[in-house]
Amino acid sequence: MRTETVTLPSDSPSTFRTLTRHVWGTPGARPKVYTQAGLHADEMPGPIVAHHLMTHLDAAEAKGRIAGEISVVPFANPIGLGHWIAHKPQGRQDLESLQNFNRHYPELAAIAADDLENCLTDDPVQNTALVRQAFAAALDRASVTTEIQSLRIALLKWSHDADYVLDLHCDHFAILHLYASTARPEITCLLCQSTVARLALIQDVSGGNAFDEAHTAPWAALRARFGTRHPIPPALFSTALEYRGQFDVDDATATQDAANLVTFLTGICALNGAAAPQYLDARHLPLGGAPEVFAPQGGIVTWAASVGAEVTEGQTLGHVTDPTSRIRLPFNAPVAGLLFRMELWRSCLRGQSLCQIAGETIFRSGDLMSD
Repeated sequence: MRTETVTLPSDSPSTFRTLTRHVWGTPGARPKVYTQAGLHADEMPGPIVAHHLMTHLDAAEAKGRIAGEISVVPFANPIGLGHWIAHKPQGRQDLESLQNFNRHYPELAAIAADDLENCLTDDPVQNTALVRQAFAAALDRASVTTEIQSLRIALLKWSHDADYVLDLHCDHFAILHLYASTARPEITCLLCQSTVARLALIQDVSGGNAFDEAHTAPWAALRARFGTRHPIPPALFSTALEYRGQFDVDDATATQDAANLVTFLTGICALNGAAAPQYLDARHLPLGGAPEVFAPQGGIVTWAASVGAEVTEGQTLGHVTDPTSRIRLPFNAPVAGLLFRMELWRSCLRGQSLCQIAGETIFRSGDLMSD
């Protein structure tokens, strides 16, 4: 195992932050797997899973089982880690710009496509290497004027040429679920079966250019531009893996989650050996069919349904009570489906998102991810 550290350019004098990754395997070996956690720096299930995963990788290395190159960035957001207000961690939005740390990544296809115009071939393997080189060159010349931009570029420089990218997150209260594109359904199934995910939300373009989508969308965009002239394979699988809720942080759960990731790494041949038994596949549903439910008024939220429940259209999920006016209003399920996430706070503002339900029918488009 080797450790690499990058110092981020600072926006203020006499301060600096560093990014650290740990790498197992031979440099340049395939498959290359990049795993990071804590991009939303108030979400701790991912970093503790990463900690236990690194213990497994140490053991695998000692036994000569590392077949590819595996990187782990246990804390992908040193900026957000320092953002606390009144003894409460923030870490989801940058306090200076108010930008979500998991949005607005560079659109690699847009800035690299012209470089590929006259060099692509009829060989998909060669084209994969050329695309990766073009992405690296685009990142090297990217303009960086703020600390959060430098963070985005640094992370992409480590991950852009991977075969698999796993971005570990969590929600407030949630079941284990993940987000993926349509490009590699067999890998999505393998990951669900390995991790015991209950839900896979599928969308090619969700809006906002989050970290996971900043890896898959460029390959799709290049296929749209060059596909009739030059073969561009879906060379990179990327996912945002949501490890339940913010309070689901304990060693027993994280140890099992890390072991399940080892199963996945073995299944994609990044580790040698027999993969452990797999679990049942998750439900694969469109992100465009997962509406949010909003508060009808401000007040106190009480729940009649639990996260992970199957709900029917029109079912009352809970109530918002205003003790001052003594008005108590229900909020109901707009569709039938799986109640996969709900908000942490038991107080709310009128119009605030309270929960989300995954259904079968697509009826949303545009920016599908909340900030």
